[in-house]
Amino acid sequence: MKRNNFLTGALILSVGGMLAKIFSSVYRIALTRILGGEGIGLYQLIFPLYSLCVVLATSGLPLAISKVIAKHKNNDRAIIKKCLIFTSTISLILTAILFIFSPALANLQGAGEISICYIILAPSIIIVSAASVFRGYFQGKQFFTPSALSNILEQFVKLVLGLVLSLVLIKLSLLAAIIGAIISIDISEIISVVVLLIFYKKQEKSTENNEKLPLKLILKDILPITLSNLIMPIASFVDSLIVVNLLSVNFSKSVAIFLYGLESGAVSSIITLPTIISFSIASVILPALTNINAQQQSKKINLAIKIILILTVPCVLAFSLFPDRLIAVLYGSRLNGMGLNGLKIASMIMLFSGVGIIFLTINQLYSSCLQAVDERFVAIRNLLIGVIVKFVLEVLFLPTAQLNILALAVANTFCYLTAFCLNRYEIKCYFKLENDAKFYIKLILANLIMFFVVISILLIKNSAFITVLAVLCGIAAYFLALFVLKAFNFKLFFKFKTKNK
Repeated sequence: MKRNNFLTGALILSVGGMLAKIFSSVYRIALTRILGGEGIGLYQLIFPLYSLCVVLATSGLPLAISKVIAKHKNNDRAIIKKCLIFTSTISLILTAILFIFSPALANLQGAGEISICYIILAPSIIIVSAASVFRGYFQGKQFFTPSALSNILEQFVKLVLGLVLSLVLIKLSLLAAIIGAIISIDISEIISVVVLLIFYKKQEKSTENNEKLPLKLILKDILPITLSNLIMPIASFVDSLIVVNLLSVNFSKSVAIFLYGLESGAVSSIITLPTIISFSIASVILPALTNINAQQQSKKINLAIKIILILTVPCVLAFSLFPDRLIAVLYGSRLNGMGLNGLKIASMIMLFSGVGIIFLTINQLYSSCLQAVDERFVAIRNLLIGVIVKFVLEVLFLPTAQLNILALAVANTFCYLTAFCLNRYEIKCYFKLENDAKFYIKLILANLIMFFVVISILLIKNSAFITVLAVLCGIAAYFLALFVLKAFNFKLFFKFKTKNK
């Protein structure tokens, strides 16, 4: 089996994740155009609970299994078998719960018509749980191609099939189009796990099983990471229950759902693009930090932080400085509805959300680092504190006429900021974090160059073509500036070798 090093693995997962996210974002944008604001709002109501069930069954498994595989290199089959039994049991229970309680859950969310969507989507929990086990196995072996490829194919199938079904079924009804989009998710998940199984079968003979590995030992690593990854899906599920109701103080139920759809669907799918990089690096760094000394660990962490900042900061600038142009290009006038200027509202949400993405991306890395040094519950505690801050702000400001849905963006930003500050304090106790002033100055200069290139082109004309051209030229100018200023040694991505194991 080919084994990838830290940066190569991060590059493979990042490129794969970026392609998958591009497919996912194109799908979400196109689906929003097909379903409209109210339709995407109903569609989004399904996913907080679904995501919560997926997390309960699988979250933390890829990271935790990768750590266990890295520690116990001769127990591949035993780990996979026990994890499959463990996750299958949980996912079957959760699937049954969704089947039974879907009508009550949909009514609780104020949209009883979506109960059928829960029933159709429920079986995919079992499929996702199996896929997560194999992804963790390959990441533990530091062989990242299967995870990346399966993720890309999953999103591509969902893109093509979901849009085709939605376009055909929208002629029947809005609910029928939503159901078509849900069916495409089930099929795409099946294709994803098939790809992983093909890769596993090709190299299965190379694994050994020389010693017994109790399930208790595996769960010791899995459960804390699962709990950590469970917090935000729970928070999102609570949001799906309270946000619409809190907004209903000043708006009708349909308008409240429309506003919630703008934030959780239209804007969120765009501003979370940078998290692909941070999630990929967090996935790679956990097994990479296993069994190496503190100096090597600190070197990898500081390198990871620089990569995340290089790729995240320009995105945040774009979200903060040009939200109206980005939203207009991506969604057109389709976001307008309910007598509201959806484009303007979505632009304001993006503006208020942008800065928080920096804290979110770095915090994903910090959480993995704390897991690597067996500070299993520190990251959980810090994120819980952040979520408490988030809910307090939501309850206080969502019902206000001045902020309304913008309060959700502000609350999310303060959630990420709180967890970031607490985790950074803990990280500094274990690792030596660099304060590389030269790097930060060069990063700022590169972003300023990018800004002037983009704004110069945008002044030519207000059109979709000019906006896309400005973005592409800005990206080219940014990386050229980084290269000329020697802000980062990009050759590091290509110097590492792979080896057979």
